[in-house]
Amino acid sequence: MAEYENWRVEYLKEFDQYRAEIIEKWGVGDVSEQHRSVEYSPDQTVKSIIDYDNDEVSVSILVESDTTEEEAKAELKKQVAALAATPNSNVSKVIIGLEPQAIAAVEVTPVVFSAENEKQAKQVIIEQTKAQLVEIDKESDKVQLTKADSLSIDMIEQVTIQKKKKLLAVAKERLIAVADDYEKKRAEKAAKLTTKKIVEYKVKLPKNGLSSRANAVVDFALDEGEKWQVSPALIMAVIHSESSFDPKATSPIPAYGLMQIVPTTAGYDVNQIVRKISEPMSSGDLYTPDVNVETGAAYLNILNKRYLKSIENDESRLYCMIAAYNTGAGNVAKAFNADGARNIRKAAKVINKMAPDEVYQHLLHNLPYDETKHYLKKVSSRIELYQNKI
Repeated sequence: MAEYENWRVEYLKEFDQYRAEIIEKWGVGDVSEQHRSVEYSPDQTVKSIIDYDNDEVSVSILVESDTTEEEAKAELKKQVAALAATPNSNVSKVIIGLEPQAIAAVEVTPVVFSAENEKQAKQVIIEQTKAQLVEIDKESDKVQLTKADSLSIDMIEQVTIQKKKKLLAVAKERLIAVADDYEKKRAEKAAKLTTKKIVEYKVKLPKNGLSSRANAVVDFALDEGEKWQVSPALIMAVIHSESSFDPKATSPIPAYGLMQIVPTTAGYDVNQIVRKISEPMSSGDLYTPDVNVETGAAYLNILNKRYLKSIENDESRLYCMIAAYNTGAGNVAKAFNADGARNIRKAAKVINKMAPDEVYQHLLHNLPYDETKHYLKKVSSRIELYQNKI
């Protein structure tokens, strides 16, 4: 857990530094999330966003405030064409170029350091912190489930509590730093030290985009499902829910790729148990579709065959496995244990007395996080969708 902590501290430092650079230029710190891919040019003056939830693509450029409308549109058209022609850009497969009729719809706005942008920047930290609290739970669960004979559960839980307190203290410092940065930038703006404006172009994603992306990974799901004794329909439902089938999906937890693997939890588990490597996975490996799906399927197998093996009914275990993929086996156990204990073996005694539908409903009402309740609903409903297609 100390190793995980060092990794997390270094990651947050780099993340905040990068986002501070983005905010300084754009006024808002857009970064990639599960269903929203954000890329910047090397000099950070061109921003492209694919928003899968809203089926929308946008390309924005920064120009000097005295740039004429014609010059701005010409530069935007040039940058869109360059992105469309770059094979590894996030928008190259979804737009061919700037549509002539869309020129009139281009939006021009000044760079601003508004209270709304500041709130958005803070919200990223808040959501990131919530997700990392869950990852600390998962790290604790792993230690409890694999090393309970050599370490007391009380000791592990005390370490977990201290790590959470430290993470929350760091989050508070980060929020203060963001507020200070925005206050400084507003002062510079008032003194007219910031003279840029943003030129933005938006277009809808192709209508068949989701099915096209799904078709690109279905063979991986079939192969890895057979290899790891996991339903391919479950794998497809997880990928749909985690990344909208975008192999370059990234979220600030950080999690990477199709099945949104966190290097220090699921990635570490699969490395250690399957590949016999005691280290986290790299983001480069996790952006590789076949490696990512192999890792996600192997992790589902670990949940099914190791962490949740004391749950007897296959359907009940499936519901718990879906929830545990999102929040960890300990939080699943917590939903069933009257004393709130994170002991899955104890929870299994309760689960094994319930019908599968009762288990599902109990999870929806008692899981500690609303996000996991929504996740369980989404993945469960999508399994049937892919069972009929593959």
